[in-house]
Amino acid sequence: MKKSKLGSRIVSWFRNIRLGYKLAIVYALSGFLPVVAVLSVTYVQMKQILLQNERDSMESYLYQALASMENKLAIYTNLNNYICYNQTISQVIGYQYDSVYEMYNQLVTILDPMLASLKYFHNDVGRATIYVDKDMIKHGDTLAPISEIIDTDWYKSVANSGEMQWFVDKNEGIVFGASPMSMLKRYGLDGILYISVDYDSMFETFKQTLQNNYGIVIFDEKGNAVYEKAFFDKKYREYELNAAQLLDQKKNQEYEYTILSETSSVTGWTACLYKPNRLIVWSVTPITRIALIAMFVMALMSVIAMIILTSFVTKRIRRLRSGMKEVEQGNLEAEITSDSQDEIGDLVNGFDSMLLQLNTLIKEVYEGRIKEKEYEMKALQAQINPHFLYNTLSLINWKAIEAEADDISKITLALSTFYRTSLNKGKNVMSLSDELRNMRSYLDIQLMMHDYDFDVEFDVDESIGQYQSLNLMLQPLIENAIAHGIDVKTDGRGKLTITGKEEGDLIVLTVADNGVGMNDEQAARILTEESKGYGVRNVNERIKLYYGEQYSLQIESKVGQGTKVSIRIPKRI
Repeated sequence: MKKSKLGSRIVSWFRNIRLGYKLAIVYALSGFLPVVAVLSVTYVQMKQILLQNERDSMESYLYQALASMENKLAIYTNLNNYICYNQTISQVIGYQYDSVYEMYNQLVTILDPMLASLKYFHNDVGRATIYVDKDMIKHGDTLAPISEIIDTDWYKSVANSGEMQWFVDKNEGIVFGASPMSMLKRYGLDGILYISVDYDSMFETFKQTLQNNYGIVIFDEKGNAVYEKAFFDKKYREYELNAAQLLDQKKNQEYEYTILSETSSVTGWTACLYKPNRLIVWSVTPITRIALIAMFVMALMSVIAMIILTSFVTKRIRRLRSGMKEVEQGNLEAEITSDSQDEIGDLVNGFDSMLLQLNTLIKEVYEGRIKEKEYEMKALQAQINPHFLYNTLSLINWKAIEAEADDISKITLALSTFYRTSLNKGKNVMSLSDELRNMRSYLDIQLMMHDYDFDVEFDVDESIGQYQSLNLMLQPLIENAIAHGIDVKTDGRGKLTITGKEEGDLIVLTVADNGVGMNDEQAARILTEESKGYGVRNVNERIKLYYGEQYSLQIESKVGQGTKVSIRIPKRI
């Protein structure tokens, strides 16, 4: 009975108080407690989101830094291979000299300059030494007896593996690579090439990439720390970990730090990037405090104003969410726009802009892949039964030799060389030296077909032969120059000039003829109209697809004077 009276009094009191108080009480009961619960859940979710976003950022940073280090190692590995497989160096070391003076002269004039060039072109290289098990005098840092290193752990490791390996010597402040010189075995010798690189320079990429309160420890394959560095502000130095502390964190699966690990495929080293979770979620606390204050302020505001404001805000958010659901269901053509210029309006318009960009990117990627598959198919069509072709051409050549038909033998050899290099075992790229050799064979055939009625001149720097290019990049240009320039020339003797030069970071190749030439409209049409086989347009599209849109063919032509087609591509080894 007493409870019933108490309830009646409360109901009566609530019925009689002012409407504003009623709304305030209702809002406090229906809004305050849920807001507290939402804030609590939001705090946990925001913390997890921040941790996940930080993990994503750390993963990106670690990948970039490790990739940059591996790129450096790849350069030094190429230098190592250049020395290890250099026939001249092997001959100098393996030769049996009649006198010490003769040996010294060869070392000074041949070996020293070649090894010194490594340090000249790569300032990070400290020392390049060849250790060999031959009774030779020690020659500075260039040549030394293998007995000096035979008891070292790194020598034993390299000797057992037979492959190049990388090591760190913190005391000397260097990173060094060691590799067996297998070319010396033909002289009955064993040799090791030692190349050292400055320690700080090797790991400089981590200093450049990793900032903002991160720490990094790199372990070798045996678990030894080869590099430790922390990038914490002074007030956060207490969070720095050494190698042992980091291993304890990982072993005990403690959650005080976010730790990411990545192993290098080149060295086998494992890089561990860490950051204290407390620093990651530091920004959540002030956000929560502000939200609580805002909650109390909103509880005191007019309910009508709150309803209007809430309706105004949620209406646009619901509209955005509705559009997002359409996208989730696969409708990427949904249009969501807003006339408002506030944050929500920016969000709505930004989402619409993102959809447009996404559609554009999907279309570009789709078209690019189709083009790539088309070019691959065209290349594959040229690879049908190459061995049968080579064997047949070889048989024709021998028959021509037996019949003393030198012209037939010459054109057969040229044709065999052309197809062998152009097919290139199905690969899309080849060295420029092979591409140019291929073009010489192709032109030998063309000259014989034309009864040597035009001249050919090559002006190519030998240095560009080491770089890579697309397969059959020049042949369509040469064929076009002959067919549409020289063959239709009526006055004077035709001439075809092929040049290849280095210009900074680019390789510039040109095919020029003194044929009939063309006007600007005809030149532009060559690059826009479809062509059969490995046509000029095909080459232009392949260059753009492989190297990027900024690289393409350039055609210069004057009616009655001739045509020059230029290719500019980046240097790639």
